[in-house]
Amino acid sequence: MIKNMNNLLELNDVQVRIGSTWYKLDEICPIDDNSFPIFVSDDDGESFEFDMADVDEFDPIFNGFREMDRHIVGIA
Repeated sequence: MIKNMNNLLELNDVQVRIGSTWYKLDEICPIDDNSFPIFVSDDDGESFEFDMADVDEFDPIFNGFREMDRHIVGIA
């Protein structure tokens, strides 16, 4: 499932807001015991690692994550 999601991310420009900054969601990693790591990049192409729970908002144009468990994704 993670591989399919990452393929989807390669083909789509999915934006996420973390704090007051919008990032492009580049990759999600398998969930481990206490985290759901994601990799994002800013407008300059610099990459950052966060946890899915850090995401405050998804780009409203992209509806693919709306049905995900809010305890895993986080609540804005």
